[in-house]
Amino acid sequence: MTRTPIHRHAALCASFALAALAAACEKPTPPPTGPTTSLGDDGGSVVTRKLAVPADHPLFDRFEGTGFPNDCTADAGCHAAGCGSEVCSADAGVVTTCEALPVALPENTACGCVEKQCQWWNADGVSLPPIPQEQPQASCDTVRCESPRVCLEYFGIAGPSGPKFVSCEIPCDPASKKKDACPEGMSCATIADGPGSVCR
Repeated sequence: MTRTPIHRHAALCASFALAALAAACEKPTPPPTGPTTSLGDDGGSVVTRKLAVPADHPLFDRFEGTGFPNDCTADAGCHAAGCGSEVCSADAGVVTTCEALPVALPENTACGCVEKQCQWWNADGVSLPPIPQEQPQASCDTVRCESPRVCLEYFGIAGPSGPKFVSCEIPCDPASKKKDACPEGMSCATIADGPGSVCR
């Protein structure tokens, strides 16, 4: 039986130890990134993320929260917020009005980090549908509000090119120093893309 000299055996052991240490220290290869990709449900296939809200859609600003922080590096930094969880942004505390929007996001659409921006996406390439042309403009003529709320009409962040909204609100003056400007438990908040200064 051939015996390996002690010094040679020690050198072989050291080589194996260094190789194992190098393998343990190697960083895992990150998943590919492009338009943006993520692992699929099976953990192996790669899903290409396709934006769900077209940039020219009248409600793009509302759904994509363009007035709020949107920079991100991972999905964990993105949040679906707002009254109807319709806004995708990096701000988890987004406040919006509570009216029924004329269109809804497609099924299987998620709020995530796409191209370093929080955006709605899905893997099917299904987009937010256009606003129906026959959709009547909202009007306070047909809305009744219980006191102390009153009906307010306004355009969203899209301006007059977008739909008009109505909602029952309690108007307030943010400059007022009166403690009873809003009912107990509410405070005066200004919603720039909504009805303005109202109690929330």
